[in-house]
Amino acid sequence: MKRKLTLVLVFVVALSLLLSAAPSSAREGVEIVVWFTGDDQQAEALSIAADIWEAETGNTVSVEAVGWGDAYARALTATTSGEGADILMGGMSWGISLGELGGMVNLAEKYPDDIAAIAEASNPGFYEAIVSRDGSIYGVPYNLDIYLMYYRTDLIETPPATWDELRDTIAALQADGAQGMAIVWGNGDWLGFTNVLYQAGGQWYTDDCSAAAVNSDEGLEALDFYVEMFDSLGAPAESTDVGTGLSTGDYPIVIDGEWTASGIDASFPDLAGKWGVAPLPAGPSGAYTAFIGGKMMGIFSFSDNVDTAFDFMKFLGGEASAEAQTAAYFERQNIFVPPQTAWGSYIKGGEVLNEALNAQLLDAVGPPNCYGWEEVNNDVTLQLQAALFEDQDLEDTLYEIEAIMNDGLEEFGK
Repeated sequence: MKRKLTLVLVFVVALSLLLSAAPSSAREGVEIVVWFTGDDQQAEALSIAADIWEAETGNTVSVEAVGWGDAYARALTATTSGEGADILMGGMSWGISLGELGGMVNLAEKYPDDIAAIAEASNPGFYEAIVSRDGSIYGVPYNLDIYLMYYRTDLIETPPATWDELRDTIAALQADGAQGMAIVWGNGDWLGFTNVLYQAGGQWYTDDCSAAAVNSDEGLEALDFYVEMFDSLGAPAESTDVGTGLSTGDYPIVIDGEWTASGIDASFPDLAGKWGVAPLPAGPSGAYTAFIGGKMMGIFSFSDNVDTAFDFMKFLGGEASAEAQTAAYFERQNIFVPPQTAWGSYIKGGEVLNEALNAQLLDAVGPPNCYGWEEVNNDVTLQLQAALFEDQDLEDTLYEIEAIMNDGLEEFGK
């Protein structure tokens, strides 16, 4: 046991030193501009970590929050014009899309040893999703988000662990007056469908990204269950928030991201001690897969400060940053999940949340890293919503989605 503990400590120390070491060509007195996709409070939390790096290096960081609705278009414009920030923090697949257009630095090519270490330290479900099909790395993990199941512990003795148990639990709750379950993050779109698709044993693309794979028996079973969630299981088309759904008792089971947990008791004191968190129910394949999201961070190819920007990004993957940001996020009723498994102990949220979160991270999948996915996923969502809310035939829906995805591969692939 002592030998195992020693090896773990050596790994953590080595990881911290590697992620905090500056490239030899990083300069002092440089201002790094970051476009942060998110809200002002999250950007403030990032700035608190940046203060530590500034004090260590003599450089400065300017963080600008950009809303999710505008960030990708702004980054695309910057890629075209060659003007903008040094670092982009945004959607996991953005690095691949912008990098293929020449807008992002290929970090695997420029910093191969550092990138190998980052890959080893990161959650595999997240990291695999941000690697381009040709092995290029245009972004590295900044933070993780993961789906979890919230439930009323005073109404549900044991959280449902399978689809069938979820059906039975919801039926019993509805008999007592509840409306059913609710989905918040990814309500009615491709994010929410990813969960059930993989739980059914399906996947979006073939392993080699040569074709769409969603139009399958597993895909059909998943889509049928997704429709069932909004039909007999009571999920509303218009999303509710977790606290309201749990507090009123209308939705004693709510599926949302981990970040929600930090604000429930403060906003709904009547719920204190009456709610819990669990991994998602497993599907017929036995998998309880959840979509893993979060942000990648990459460097625009037109930046004049590439080495210094990468030094800052390495710092953000280190222990000091993880400790600072988890605390700063929690103070703002949010939760920061470091993508490096070694820093999981710093996550603020309590034992129950951390246990469920760490269990769910063992079965997680990111967005597809296949060419064209970023460009077509909105059209995929429209097809899913036609099945969910307009009674479009399920088999027709999968054929349409398959065609959209394959057209994307042809148009945007190499």
